Amino acid sequence: MNVAIIGRPNVGKSTLFNRLVGNRIAIVGAVPGITRDRKVCAADLCGIEFSLIDTPGVDPFSYNSLAISMNEQSLAAIKESDLVFFVIDGIEGVTNYDKEISSWLRSSFKSVGTRPVILIRNKCEGKISADISETLGFGECVSISAEHNLGMDELFMRLQQIDQRDVGFATASLPSETYASAISKAEAKENACEACLKVAIVGRPNVGKSTLINAIIGDNRLLTGKQAGITRDAIMLDYKYKNRPITLIDTAGQRRKSKVTEKIETVSVQDAWRYIRQANVVVVVMDIQNPLEKQDLSIASKAFDEGKIVMFALNKSDTLEKPDDVVEAIKKRAEKEFAQLPGVACLLVSAKEKKGLARIFNVAFELYDDWCKRITTSALNKWFQGAVAKNPPPLVNGMPIKLKYISQTNSKPPTFVIFANRAEHLPVSYERYILNNLRDSFKLYGIPLRLFVRQRENPHTA
Repeated sequence: MNVAIIGRPNVGKSTLFNRLVGNRIAIVGAVPGITRDRKVCAADLCGIEFSLIDTPGVDPFSYNSLAISMNEQSLAAIKESDLVFFVIDGIEGVTNYDKEISSWLRSSFKSVGTRPVILIRNKCEGKISADISETLGFGECVSISAEHNLGMDELFMRLQQIDQRDVGFATASLPSETYASAISKAEAKENACEACLKVAIVGRPNVGKSTLINAIIGDNRLLTGKQAGITRDAIMLDYKYKNRPITLIDTAGQRRKSKVTEKIETVSVQDAWRYIRQANVVVVVMDIQNPLEKQDLSIASKAFDEGKIVMFALNKSDTLEKPDDVVEAIKKRAEKEFAQLPGVACLLVSAKEKKGLARIFNVAFELYDDWCKRITTSALNKWFQGAVAKNPPPLVNGMPIKLKYISQTNSKPPTFVIFANRAEHLPVSYERYILNNLRDSFKLYGIPLRLFVRQRENPHTA
């Protein structure tokens, strides 16, 4: 069952969404209109499982392009839903906005089909207004406080009254399901999640991140426009490329900290990084006419420090007559300014013309395979002995630094440990030599590598 949460701005739709999904996934705050894209997540209310759709606030009185687009997002959510939670403010009571939205709901039903509606009066933890919700024409309301977790039992009872044949909700705990089968399902879900490539689309505001995702999935799923900073919540979307599952993560545009003045923008960026840390690949989208600005490199460096695969997508390539010539110059500049990641992928794309999109995933999967790579110990140490023999470490106070062996301790990203007798004296320049030689020998370009030097247990033995 899909349930859409509908209502005017700032009635607590996202707070209710977070309460029912059991996590602070949607950004909430006192400022109206924080939510701008619809967000879908699995929810559970006392054993009733369903997919919950958070939506922007409906504003039937506004005719600016952003408000119209947000209303279209809400309409799309209703179209995808089997049931609607119509939320009003319990403190302010029924307003003209609510009455207009109820009319908007009914007109929406004419185009997408009628859905059952549960009227929810939120923010009922304290003094509330007189109940005149029957004037909206959706029956008796359910009084709750999403923030304080009050009234959920009443909402549960109302859900139970909904005809299961119409909306098809399923209970979470079935008597026939054994503990073993539940564990098996959980493991299968975890394995499927692990196999899914997670790609975060990041960058400065207004470089075309949401437009790029819409072009990839072939649907205007995300809000776009010339206005910078439209995206606030990070949005996760499922996608398949050549039958391989992918999770696309759209994130808010990130400006330099000195330019951020609004709290909501700070929260949006923090939310973006919470999702980026879950990703495998981070695609830094740039305007090809203004590439590799300081903020682009700052975002890329932070993602690199998190151990993520970093790729540069040069968007709006359709605005240049000879973009291929420009990209070569950008690659050379990237090698210099983002020196910690030699061979970083720089790809030409055009979200507007839908060009270069497949290249993103072809390269991402190639890099992901290298990112997950395990090198056998024998092959690694054979290479290591040759690299050390070709260029031995320098002497320390006339005494040699003896490098005993190397081991790969982890992948995602590939992580290596060298054991030495004077580990603390090994120069950083020599570590860099080992890393560069490792990249060249095993073709590990465009992915982060980690190298640690550890002291041998007994530094006095030969």
